[in-house]
Amino acid sequence: MPTKFMKLGFDEQVLRRLTNDSDGYVLEVGLNYYRGTPISAVERMELSVDGERVDDDRILVEINGKFLRLPQVPLAFTEYWGVKTPIHLHVTGEPLAAGEHDVDFVCEARVVYMQFAPGVYGMFDASASGTLTVAENPSTNSEN
Repeated sequence: MPTKFMKLGFDEQVLRRLTNDSDGYVLEVGLNYYRGTPISAVERMELSVDGERVDDDRILVEINGKFLRLPQVPLAFTEYWGVKTPIHLHVTGEPLAAGEHDVDFVCEARVVYMQFAPGVYGMFDASASGTLTVAENPSTNSEN
């Protein structure tokens, strides 16, 4: 059955680390694709933790030292998300409790070099799900 998205098998490289900070928590995210892409190619980005969708207005995307709100991501034409360089999702609010957390990250993006017609692009699915651990001591946060 045909699908709208290319999905590559690099899921284990996407959700890298979950840590608490004074303003909430931070998720380090790698790109589930075989090459980098302009961050402006991302058409959908969502985060859920422990089954609860995180409100978009609580998320700041950090890329190359710059901070973007989710609605700004499609406008960031000069920012490149490389396959070896993670982005960080800063979530404002209460830090997470120590222990394991189920994380679902949805990321769908255009393949900028695969245009089929004006405004019609191939798409790739860079989403991933997993269980990450937040340690009691922030210096020992780790991934499962």
